[in-house]
Amino acid sequence: MMINLGAEFGSHLESGDDATELIDILNKIPKDDFIIDFKEVLFVTMNFAQAYYTAKYASDKRIAEINLSEEVSVVMGAADEACNP
Repeated sequence: MMINLGAEFGSHLESGDDATELIDILNKIPKDDFIIDFKEVLFVTMNFAQAYYTAKYASDKRIAEINLSEEVSVVMGAADEACNP
């Protein structure tokens, strides 16, 4: 199942609560595989990214990310390394 993150949460993702809410929603859906499309996301904070990966790794769902801009990819990559050394 594909989720358009920008359409659902906006183009600037700053709150860790939004990341936690996203994964909580996915955990309630009776599917196991999700693709999070970052196409419309222009900016993420480290707070959002760390909360996202913390919640993602605590979930039993298989979650992948696509269409990350270079700027978003840098922040998400740093948070991924911090949460999953």
